[in-house]
Amino acid sequence: MASAVMMGCVVVAIADAVLAGALLAVYGGVYRLTHAPFTLALLLFAAAFLAQNVLVAYAYTTMMPIVPEDLTPYLLGIGVLEGLGLGAMLYTATR
Repeated sequence: MASAVMMGCVVVAIADAVLAGALLAVYGGVYRLTHAPFTLALLLFAAAFLAQNVLVAYAYTTMMPIVPEDLTPYLLGIGVLEGLGLGAMLYTATR
C-alpha cells in the first residue's frame, strides 16, 4: 500500500507539471510577439521542467512500492519547493 506522503509527492509533481505547462504557454505567447533569444531560452527551460515533472509523476506512480519510506518526506519537500519556484516565475511572468 502506498503511503499518503508518497501519494502527496505524485499530486505535487502533477501540480508542478501544470505550473510548468502554464509557464510554457505564457513564454510561448511572449516568444510569438518578440522572437527574442532570451524568451526562446525560457521556453526551453519551461519545457524541460514540464518533461521532468511528467517523468517524476510517472516514476513515483510506478515505483511507489520500492521507494524507501524514509525518503518520501524529502521528495515531497523538493516537489513543494519546486512548485513554489515555478509559481513565483509564473506570477512574475504574468505581471
